[in-house]
Amino acid sequence: MNDELYEKLASLRWLLHKRRLRGWAHRGPLADHTQGQGRILAFLKLRDNISTKELSYLLGIAVSSLNELLAKLEKSGHVTREPSEEDKRVMLVRLTEKGRSEEQPEVSERSDIFACLSEAEQGILEDYLDRIIAALEKDLGDSEGDEAFERLREAHARFGHGFRGHGHFHRHGHFHGCGCGENRRPGY
Repeated sequence: MNDELYEKLASLRWLLHKRRLRGWAHRGPLADHTQGQGRILAFLKLRDNISTKELSYLLGIAVSSLNELLAKLEKSGHVTREPSEEDKRVMLVRLTEKGRSEEQPEVSERSDIFACLSEAEQGILEDYLDRIIAALEKDLGDSEGDEAFERLREAHARFGHGFRGHGHFHRHGHFHGCGCGENRRPGY
């Protein structure tokens, strides 16, 4: 039975990934506010005029990777990078008018995959997932002291639900990573 469940989970993960790729293909790299350029735009809408170093830290992205994404956003006219008035060595990232007006889909667009389940069935599924997550956390140990975990917790506390890092925070305050780094698309 366990093999069948693993296969079903793997199939579900693949289908969710395929759905995300299809949406990305139709709406472009700025549409997904949980990854890449779209994630940077979503973050800058919450906190504009931020240094590249701080943006890198809060998003959990290496400065070199962030600079590649910022170069693409700058080329497309969505952001500008300018030296700080106080310290010319510090580059500040700002949204342009085009960047501010870029519309991104609401998080609720993802919830329609559960429409095939009644509200009660969704509650039962949530309970089952909570139990599986708790068992995995117990098996893998606590995330406390993990630097990436602490940065994401800080960003979530600072920016609330508008911030989407490499995972999500469970209703009990525990962070669950989604492994999004495994499926990065070239140039995104």
